[in-house]
Amino acid sequence: MLNKLLLFVDVDGTLTIDRKTSAIDPEVINVLRELTLAGVEVVLISGNSLPVLRGLSLYLGLSGKVIAENGAVIYVDKPKVVCEGCEDCDVVYRSLLNYKDIFKDAWQNMFRFCEKALEWVGDEEEAEAIAKQLVRELNLNTVEITSSGYALHIHPRNCNKGRGIAEFIKETSSEGLKTICVGDSDVDIPMKNVCSLLVAVGNSDPDLLKVADVITKNPSSKGFIEIAMEILKNLRDQY
Repeated sequence: MLNKLLLFVDVDGTLTIDRKTSAIDPEVINVLRELTLAGVEVVLISGNSLPVLRGLSLYLGLSGKVIAENGAVIYVDKPKVVCEGCEDCDVVYRSLLNYKDIFKDAWQNMFRFCEKALEWVGDEEEAEAIAKQLVRELNLNTVEITSSGYALHIHPRNCNKGRGIAEFIKETSSEGLKTICVGDSDVDIPMKNVCSLLVAVGNSDPDLLKVADVITKNPSSKGFIEIAMEILKNLRDQY
């Protein structure tokens, strides 16, 4: 079956039951299957590492094509790093590990190609401020620090989910397809530049809610199911 549209979906806080758990809502699995059968190419896009994200995609019954590390890495038929400046990210990451009372290493870093992630021990805003200050002290303006609400992400400047989607579309020759993006946090904002429609689940970060084209009534996974049902209804009406 030819794909009718591309649906890029964040994982944590979007497919999970809420923003405080990593548990995927069981109802989501059947909805993803319905979307696939209806001709929707569902692509997971997340800050997670490639092995985690591709494995999840396959086990959910999707194609295994994913965008990992917040846009830095895409997988169509093999891993591809689409951003420059990954070496500088590693320098910042290793320097921040010295602040053991502020940061905790994230286990997925051993599987990452480019972006690094660190968990904060105490206050999120304090940890983010310290990380940004270190980047300035190292004079590495090629590196950017952002928070997904789950971890601090150390990634190349101008490397984000929007960049990853643009590279994915080019790699798969999908330029003519409508694209819908669904997320819950500030790191999902750059998707607006490349998606036909940006959807924020109801409990999203305030800055994402400001720029989203659609805000679901329901939070997290229930919000995703809400927009998925609307997509399926529109496809049935069209065909």
